[in-house]
Amino acid sequence: MFTENQVRQFYVANSVAAPAIDAAGTVVATDAAGKAQLVTKGDDAYFLYSGSIQGDLQRSDLFKKCNVVDVRMTDAADLVHKMKKVEVTLASLNGSNAPIVGQDYILNVAIHDYVSMDYNTTKVKYGVARATTTTASDLYKAIAVSLAKNFKREPVKLIKVFLKGINGEVDGSKKASEITGTATAIVIEEAEQPWRRGAAPQEFVNFEVNPSTVYVQALNDDLVWGTVTDVTASNTNVLPNSKKVADMEWFFHKERGDKYGEMCWPWNVDTVYMVDPANANGYSFVDIHFYFEGNSHNVGKSEKTLTIVGTKANLKTLVGSAATTGESATAATGLFKFLEGSNAKVVLSKSW
Repeated sequence: MFTENQVRQFYVANSVAAPAIDAAGTVVATDAAGKAQLVTKGDDAYFLYSGSIQGDLQRSDLFKKCNVVDVRMTDAADLVHKMKKVEVTLASLNGSNAPIVGQDYILNVAIHDYVSMDYNTTKVKYGVARATTTTASDLYKAIAVSLAKNFKREPVKLIKVFLKGINGEVDGSKKASEITGTATAIVIEEAEQPWRRGAAPQEFVNFEVNPSTVYVQALNDDLVWGTVTDVTASNTNVLPNSKKVADMEWFFHKERGDKYGEMCWPWNVDTVYMVDPANANGYSFVDIHFYFEGNSHNVGKSEKTLTIVGTKANLKTLVGSAATTGESATAATGLFKFLEGSNAKVVLSKSW
């Protein structure tokens, strides 16, 4: 059996076990949804699966060992999005990092792809403060409050503003003089954007921070007052891929038929989606890329990808393990055993 329209088949594996089937050939009502099992018969294999609708027994396409191009296994930890984060500090101007009293310090934040999702569409907002003391912390607080107030007017929160060394977000509700503690930098981090399954995708905020110039009398010159350091790589605030996977489930179900995507309502198929968009751990992937090639004159190769998502532990159980050598040698199991002797390439992600 080979489907014609499903270029990418998508399944959510909540557990690894054979679906409980009654005498009529349907999944029993008490059986849990999302059970998946790899079935191999000679050089052919497929996945048996219990869907989200009661009694919904499904089976993936058959794929031959010799027709598997590659298998990619990706850990959810390798699919997170680290929130962009930068730190702004005073630059050394004429040998000093102290603010220049009487000068206006402007911090520009450019939001690229604003609204239209086009790089040519950029919105620039800024925080501004006049230095009244030579204490850097005082200036950081004033700029941060100004920046937070300016961005507070946006219909959707785009960035978060913090002060390094001081707990809590700067939201513009306090005056700079009311913020206690010593700030050592201004911290700007992208904010999570609104999402709706199948309608509004999970977008990320593409922003750029640029300090303006101040006049340095001793040098009789205008110099950029700040240094911007990107600290995204060390940011522990990450977004899992759960919302993106929920969108994948929505759209790939529609490849099975428009009625799965609520088309022709009320004569549609009410689909119960199993991906939890609030899953903080995200979803790992197993992608099996294969093709169907007919006999005789039907020699065209129709390529497909079979995608199974779930926890890494469940997917590892589902696909088995590769053979190892040495003192503790083990034989290959599951999908690895099935693919032995084939030319299929197996690619594992960094954390798999």
